[in-house]
Amino acid sequence: MTQTNVPSDEWLVAYLDGELEVEQRAFIADQVRTDPVLAARLEALQCADLPFKAAFDSVLGQAPTARMQAMLNALPAAQAPALSRRRFLAVAAGFAVAGAVADRLFISWPRAQSAQGWRASVAEYMALYTPQTLENLSADRASHIAQLNGVGAQLGLPLSPEAVTLPGAEFRRAQILDYEGVVIGQLTYLDPRHGPLALCITASQKGAQPVATEQRRGMNVVYWASLSHGFMLIGRNTFEDLQIMASRVERTLIA
Repeated sequence: MTQTNVPSDEWLVAYLDGELEVEQRAFIADQVRTDPVLAARLEALQCADLPFKAAFDSVLGQAPTARMQAMLNALPAAQAPALSRRRFLAVAAGFAVAGAVADRLFISWPRAQSAQGWRASVAEYMALYTPQTLENLSADRASHIAQLNGVGAQLGLPLSPEAVTLPGAEFRRAQILDYEGVVIGQLTYLDPRHGPLALCITASQKGAQPVATEQRRGMNVVYWASLSHGFMLIGRNTFEDLQIMASRVERTLIA
């Protein structure tokens, strides 16, 4: 990293973990004091102690995981590098920026604050997203159809590009998250005005619930439920915009 570059997430993680030289730490500290966006990224990584299992679908498949694991296994125990939760998330986000693809990857964290529920865990996950996380992902329609078919099959809900179109946002990826055994379909979008946006869906037996709103991790959330599924829209869009999107989802997926 040169001192003219904006620090990457991996450099921010190294900063949090105390792995940088004195001059590098001083540079990042100075950048954080003067750049509120960078400060928010640092805070998100600092809080990335996630109480859920996340699946980075369409993220790590082209990463040489088997070869990397073999290399790690060959190292003496004392040399095996510790991989913190923040470090793993930063590396995974880096693979996402590179456009790597995977079938499914589960990340198992110890159970903590389970009372916060799946919406809180999704918010923690989404807080790590930047526009760069999504902008280089494949825009191939056939790939999107395959992703939506796979996610829809696990949710028991037919999904198509037309059905999940949201006004003002570009669909980027569909993947599965797993929160303490609960399968969550995460559909991610990139809004040119507000950045990353997600529609999350999970099977629910609690019955229909009206649209409600809340804020989590500095983002706006609109959530509701049909007779068979729970829905959540999360992003930095206004509540009004999210409610318009929710109305469209209700018409196309629930009708």
